Amino acid sequence: MKRCSVSYLRNIAGVCVFLAICVTIIVLCLTLGRPPKDQRRTFITGEDMLDYLKLQGVIDSKDGLLVSWSHGANNKSQMEEALKSDIMVLEADVNVEGYGTKNQTNIPIMAHPPAVYSDNTLQEWLDTVVVSSKGIKLDFKSIEAVSPSLNILNAKASKGQIRQPIWLNADIVIGPNVNHNIAVNASQFLGLIQTKFPDVTISPGWVTLYLPPILSNRTYSWEMIQEMYNLVKSLPQRVTFPARAVLTRSAWQHFHWLLQQSERYTLTLWQGSSDPLTLEDLLFIRDNSHPEQIYYDIYEPLLSDFKQIALNPHRKRLFYSGGNLELYFHPDDDDGLWVEWFDAEGNITYVESILNGNSGMITFQVEMRDINSSVIAAVVLSGSDTVQSLETVLKLVSDHFSPWGVFLRISDHASLNETLRILRDQSKQRALYFPVWINMDVSYGSFSVPGYIDGKDFINSINNIFPFVTIAPGWPAEVLGQGYTDQIAQDMLKLCKGLWQEVSFQLQAVALGVAWDGAIKLKNTSSIYSLTVQHDGPPEKFMDGYKGLMTIRSHTENKVYYKLTHDDRISFLYSVYTS
Repeated sequence: MKRCSVSYLRNIAGVCVFLAICVTIIVLCLTLGRPPKDQRRTFITGEDMLDYLKLQGVIDSKDGLLVSWSHGANNKSQMEEALKSDIMVLEADVNVEGYGTKNQTNIPIMAHPPAVYSDNTLQEWLDTVVVSSKGIKLDFKSIEAVSPSLNILNAKASKGQIRQPIWLNADIVIGPNVNHNIAVNASQFLGLIQTKFPDVTISPGWVTLYLPPILSNRTYSWEMIQEMYNLVKSLPQRVTFPARAVLTRSAWQHFHWLLQQSERYTLTLWQGSSDPLTLEDLLFIRDNSHPEQIYYDIYEPLLSDFKQIALNPHRKRLFYSGGNLELYFHPDDDDGLWVEWFDAEGNITYVESILNGNSGMITFQVEMRDINSSVIAAVVLSGSDTVQSLETVLKLVSDHFSPWGVFLRISDHASLNETLRILRDQSKQRALYFPVWINMDVSYGSFSVPGYIDGKDFINSINNIFPFVTIAPGWPAEVLGQGYTDQIAQDMLKLCKGLWQEVSFQLQAVALGVAWDGAIKLKNTSSIYSLTVQHDGPPEKFMDGYKGLMTIRSHTENKVYYKLTHDDRISFLYSVYTS
């Protein structure tokens, strides 16, 4: 066989390289000459709706108020109209064909009761909608429709044909003003999603009926919220709870609790076509939630009016009196160290000067006093004999545009009850739109001490008279010699078990320096629990509480507040940021 020369092999290699370059150029030309494919990235169907819409460029921030919704995009003409619009999310109803008749099948169709037939099957609907960039929300009207629908969704998703978020909704819990069970079976609905198509956002709702106040004042109860939470608390998906907007404000204390149970939880407010929803109701909800926590499926023109006012950063907010301080003050990094505390002292003119030039929490000492021959709940200004009615100082706080909250330190049980009655009246008059904390040192279990209010009486008075506050219990000074031991912490947790209110446990810095383990357990027990570390006294006494302050700071930053004098706060800030 003839042996190949080196030059011959080089020539062959050169030809091969030349041909490879030519092929590459041809492929690039053909590829670049093709019409561009859909540029949307593959989006997991269970991802966040706001992230998706922001990525699409249709909203500029993660704010549920910016999202627009279709209503009942069911039959083909409704669907096509919604697809041609600038609506961001298509909402449609799913049932099985002929539901409840002798002709019932297992074919999912797009129809809202009482309709049981449609010119649009779910398969056809999805074939058309998924090629758009619009989000999808499917409302299931019967449990029979769920399984075959999930099969269809799974088949399309497994082929990479769905590239937008999917929300799956069903009303699974009996809600306000409904006396018979017409809900979709909760365990079946949630179970089928987990086994057949889990990569979704779940939208579990309540069956509700709105009745005028003259007929019923029922709203979402604590039991209804608890029933729902117990159904979903172990689910790994994002969950958005559809809440009837006209009934939501009156139950805000419970929804406030629910939203704090997981960062994956949101609300979708919806409006019945004849519900008398007000602008103030919507503003109240907006002002007591983060923008990414609430979606608004509301009719025009109310929605546009609401947007115009809600997005104005300079308006005065309608804050829930039992709300948390991070949401109210927006401290940097949600660090409670940046919430400043003040004592009401001297005279009323000095208090006004504090309110005019600052922002934060102000402490008022409240006790029963005889003023003008009437025994009333009064604020006693420390360092003087000045006494003002509680109503007067509450109005003083309310009239200021700067954000202020009040810390009411109550002297005895009678003062507590009267204070709560005044707060209730102020709230009814819509004059209590700022945080209100109720504080007493209490006696209970291992920290039972004569002369202090019984812890159960303290809690019961709040719950029975005016529960819409932050509960701020402390321990008697007599039991703190060994610091915050596990035993006194466990007994305090036992006292507060089952509360839906925000609770901030009042801790003394000196005692924290002795033992602090129990204090950390308090905060970590619940998402609605926080700590407030107090240290009073002249500047030369700052070092007495220094160990306790630095110990708690080194172990936790979030949900901890520091109730310090101005001088002690400056010293503590210096220590934190220079050590």
